Amino acid sequence: MLKALPDVDRVDELGDMLAFRVAGTHATRTAYVYLYCNDLDTISYDLEDESVDNGEWDHAVNRGTTESLEELRQVVYLWLLGNCG
Repeated sequence: MLKALPDVDRVDELGDMLAFRVAGTHATRTAYVYLYCNDLDTISYDLEDESVDNGEWDHAVNRGTTESLEELRQVVYLWLLGNCG
């Protein structure tokens, strides 16, 4: 999945094969992408912003799922880079 997101940087500790966190040009924003789901065709993501105090422990402002790497790329790029890549 990381190969589908070449314009962002992985910013986690590289210890999990089923999840990763990436960052782009917005200093406070990250996207957490994970495969911890009952549906094997689903890719889940949390769009996080540490500058937003919304009561969520991880500062997630949006949580979603997709079945498409192309849709994941568009969502992540819009959140982290402000464009579709």
